[in-house]
Amino acid sequence: MLLTFDKSLNRESESLNGISTSWLDTGRGEPVVALHGIPTSSALFEPLLPFLNDHRLIAPDLLGQGLTATPAGPLDHAAYARHLDAFMQKVPPRSFHLLLHDLGGVLGLQWAVDNAERVRSLAILSTTITASFRVSFLIYAANLIFGREMLRRALPRTLKRGDTLDPSVIEMWAAPWTRRRLIRGRDHFARRHLRRLRSKLDHLTCPALLVWGEQDDIFPLAHARAIMKHLTRARLLTIRRCGHWSPLDAPEEVGKLIAEFFREASLYEANPGQP
Repeated sequence: MLLTFDKSLNRESESLNGISTSWLDTGRGEPVVALHGIPTSSALFEPLLPFLNDHRLIAPDLLGQGLTATPAGPLDHAAYARHLDAFMQKVPPRSFHLLLHDLGGVLGLQWAVDNAERVRSLAILSTTITASFRVSFLIYAANLIFGREMLRRALPRTLKRGDTLDPSVIEMWAAPWTRRRLIRGRDHFARRHLRRLRSKLDHLTCPALLVWGEQDDIFPLAHARAIMKHLTRARLLTIRRCGHWSPLDAPEEVGKLIAEFFREASLYEANPGQP
């Protein structure tokens, strides 16, 4: 199966903090803000759209990724967080569900603990709140050694069900990740940021669903269990023959699980006394 992406989907763009920012905005219904990670873009979530057809999906391209411009200056954790906050204050409605993956999980959880009144529920896919040598090596050290060509070669091989990615998508995702780009921002998963996130995460009381691939090579299941310890209303579901890129490996399973979860969360919100 060739995984391609629909260029006809509605996209919006606007200057946020002086940065031309692009986001996917498609569908009608309850809003879901989806945050991707490294090295991808909002296109990561497109395979889920057939299963979220009663929701409005709002998915920004994060700083210097996808169709969002790469500004001058630092591209570190703080720059990503400022850009995300500008997006959240300007674009989505007042309250929404959050769908998070990879670095989008770190940034999104950090934003959520500071803006909990706006978050209706959390669907979390393959991210972390604990430092990982695996991430430090795979994302940063290996790229500094081999350059973005490593991503071009590695991305298709990380899928667990024999699918392939459209070459144009691979190029879009790999192109920004030059050695110079990595040097401008190397602290996205730094211990100090994750430690600060863990110290606040217990304050999140909205419903949460963690969906994890059983063959996740980037953030194995131990990372999901670490998150579970801090979220009082969370449950964890796993998917077989599925790795880090669960929206690509298992779009039907992931899409149906999170769509049902968002519906349940909304029903509970409307009738909190019901079991």
